[in-house]
Amino acid sequence: SSLVQVPTLRAPVEMWRLGVLALCASVQALSPCDDEAGQVCPMSIGKEIGECLQNPSKHQLTDIDGNPRELEPGEKPLELSAGCKDFIKVNEACESEIENFCQGMFFHGDTMTCLTQWTSASDLSTGCAGTLPKKADDDEEVDAEKAAWRAKKKAARKAAMDAIEKEKSGGEKKKKKGKKKKKDKEL
Repeated sequence: SSLVQVPTLRAPVEMWRLGVLALCASVQALSPCDDEAGQVCPMSIGKEIGECLQNPSKHQLTDIDGNPRELEPGEKPLELSAGCKDFIKVNEACESEIENFCQGMFFHGDTMTCLTQWTSASDLSTGCAGTLPKKADDDEEVDAEKAAWRAKKKAARKAAMDAIEKEKSGGEKKKKKGKKKKKDKEL
């Protein structure tokens, strides 16, 4: 009598779990340097990303499969975008704030959100605050076209609310009339 080995679903289930974990790990907000970091600093994390991006000798070119490669003839070294350069400046100027108030999330998708929304402005150094984007003034003048659009939308909302109120009050009267008829029928 020979033993027959029955295949199990353990391996496919484990592979599925790993796939879900990988997907969850990759679903996070993007930073302005994600493209550049993914191209030349794929193994760097946190502060290392900024150090790597700023030093071309640390750039690590890879092919689509993640294997190391050299620059091809005619291919130029990576040039950082303006947004990435600004983000590097923010991470450098706000180093202590990111450590203290943002759980050390350097070059993370939530770095700017943490510094501009989650951290009180009074907790930011002047150097850090100077690198952050300025908040839009609420007192900005509104052009005539936008003011007209706002007035039209406001009037439409008011008309809709009035119609709802009219329908509600009309509906209550009908209900009351209906109740009277039932009482009359019972008598």
